[in-house]
This record gives sequence, structure tokens and C-alpha cells, in this order.
Amino acid sequence: MANEQKIQHVNTKSRVHDLFMSLLGIFAALLLVTLNYAIDINGATYPFYKGPKIFPIFVLLIMFIFSLPAICRLLCPHPDSSWYLDGKGIPYKPMMIFPLLAGFFLVGFVIIGLELSVFLFLFISFYILKRRSIFELFVIPLVYTIIIVYLFKYVLDIYFPTPSILNF
Repeated sequence: MANEQKIQHVNTKSRVHDLFMSLLGIFAALLLVTLNYAIDINGATYPFYKGPKIFPIFVLLIMFIFSLPAICRLLCPHPDSSWYLDGKGIPYKPMMIFPLLAGFFLVGFVIIGLELSVFLFLFISFYILKRRSIFELFVIPLVYTIIIVYLFKYVLDIYFPTPSILNF
């Protein structure tokens, strides 16, 4: 059977993903180390868990912890791994989610508030990722919004400013 062609399978162990995730984790670690220079807490009378550093510490620590497996894979690669991305070119969907994250959580809190920012971020993210069922578009964002608001406002008693949209 000399006429048979060998089918080559695409390698799914991409080092490009590991490199990107490692860079995010290293960036998060650098921000964690320099957090005292970025957020001034001189003269603060509130406990640490109510302070302005608690949310960035949570987020940056989660980012760093979740990047550790990628860092390990990048430093000790699997023999079958390659620098092949995924065959689909540039990952547009994740690149669209990042500006949403930055916009809703840096600007959205001030303009439309915590509740609407979280809900809209999740709703639009699911829509971009082509998750179009009613459950995924409305129920999951609503449940996560309730959990986040309850956690930060009532359990941790963290202050969020009144949205500027309510001042009109």
C-alpha cells in the first residue's frame, strides 16, 4: 500500500498560548509587587479587607496563580509541543473581550455602577463568544452579578462610588 498517505494531525500543544499566559502572569506578579506604589493608603482608618487594595490583590493573585501551569509548560516543554497557534489565525474573540474588561471595570464602575458593569460585561462577552441561549445570555450573568455584588458590598463591606448616571 504505497499509495496510502499518512495523515498528519495538528499538534494541539501550542507554546504560543503558554507564552501569552506566562506574560500575563508575570505582568500580574509585577503589579502585585508594586501595588504599594500605585495605591496610596496613608492615613487610612479602615481595615485592610475594606481598603482599596483588596480587589486588585484578588484579581492579580488569581491571574498569577492561573498562569503558573503555563509558566511551567513554557520552561519544561512537552516533546510534542510547538509554536503553532491554532490554525485559525489571530484570536479575535479574546482580543475583543480584553477591552470590554478594561472598559467596564475601569470606566463602567464610575459611570454605570458595579451591578450594571458586571452584568453587561458578562452578557456582551457571552454574545461575542457565540453563547446565544437565554440561560447563557441572561441567567448566568444575573447569577454572577448577584454573587459579586453580595460578596463585595455585603460580605466584605467594600464601598463603591455612586454611579455618575444616577446624578443626572
